[in-house]
Amino acid sequence: MSGPAIDSWREEDLHAWHVLSPLLVQGGYLPWTTGSMRPAGLVAVCNEIVHRSRTRIVECGSGVSTVLLARLLRERQAGGLVALEQDGHWAELVQDHLRRKALDTIARVLHAPLQGEPPWYGLDGMDEVPDEVDLLVVDGPSAFDPRHGTRRAPALPRFADQLIVGAAGILDDISRPGEREVIACWEASTDWRFALDEHAGVAVGRRDTQASR
Repeated sequence: MSGPAIDSWREEDLHAWHVLSPLLVQGGYLPWTTGSMRPAGLVAVCNEIVHRSRTRIVECGSGVSTVLLARLLRERQAGGLVALEQDGHWAELVQDHLRRKALDTIARVLHAPLQGEPPWYGLDGMDEVPDEVDLLVVDGPSAFDPRHGTRRAPALPRFADQLIVGAAGILDDISRPGEREVIACWEASTDWRFALDEHAGVAVGRRDTQASR
């Protein structure tokens, strides 16, 4: 992709780097991979935490976002985060980084290899996920391969019973057809409705209280 859309993304992400700088300067390097959430998307998640006082967070996927969100929760002195990660080596690397930065009491990374069909996180360690969740961040499993474009579809139904009244869900990578299909599926089968933030590359969903009456 090239042209005005990419230029707009660059502008949004440069601004996002500035907004995130207080969390970024706290030290320690963790690789920013091709699967990492864009800075503008991270700002959208941080805004949701701050403006809506989110304290019980589940993240599908882990990485730089996990560390930055843990730093934000520590700064606010409230809340915790559990991240599900399909790659064992990466889960260990991120958890070790959290430990070295004294963030492991705030955020935990659970190694959850993909299982079943369609493949999704194995849930052997799900007893560590809080019974009540007020923010679900869906940036995994990896779904860049078009053959697995809808891999993230199980997330919302899997956590439906744990998402409290007023909770929010954020889906990353909405520029891809697979994620658009996931959103369409969720809206067709649930009372959740999603607002697309094209500049940040994320969709923010909430239950439609009118539709559920």
